[in-house]
This record gives sequence, C-alpha cells and structure tokens, in this order.
Amino acid sequence: MTTTLPEVGEVVVLKTYESDPWLLVCATNDDAQTITGTLLADLAHETVLRIAASIGDRPRRRRLTEAVRRADLRTLEVPVRDYRHRGGPGIQGCSSPAPVN
Repeated sequence: MTTTLPEVGEVVVLKTYESDPWLLVCATNDDAQTITGTLLADLAHETVLRIAASIGDRPRRRRLTEAVRRADLRTLEVPVRDYRHRGGPGIQGCSSPAPVN
C-alpha cells in the first residue's frame, strides 16, 4: 500500500494516542515513510495562533514551520500509518501543491 506523505506545514492527527493530538509536520522522509513534527501542545500559545492565522496561506505556513523546526523543540518521528489527515490532505484552506518535477 502506498501512502502519500503529508506536506511540510500540514497539521495532522496522531492516531496512536488516545487524545488524538495534533502534530505540525516539519519534515518528511519518503524512503522511510515517516514524518517528523512537533506537537501543537508543545508550542507557545502565540505560535499556535499564528499557525491558525496561516490557514490558506502556504508560504506563511511554511515560514512558520521552518521557525518551529529551527527552535530545537522536542520532535516526534512517526510512521505514516500512525497519523491521519484533518479533513483532507494538505494545508487547510490551500489548494493541492503543484507536483515537484
């Protein structure tokens, strides 16, 4: 079964925890079929508000995600089978990203 990795900046739900926490995807590894991200619960309230304000704005979301990645916060590496999309794949409010050639 082939699973499409979420895009960097997407917020996904972790299925392996009872509380279904949200994870900001900071990196993907197609070869290992894993994603690496930071739990929204581990971010400052202001950062979460900025992420929410970036709905529909892929460049802004990517800049915020890069700032979170550089902040050296705790991250989780998760197999693709352990997450699900929130509503649908992609950054909420954005059209599907153009394929990379």
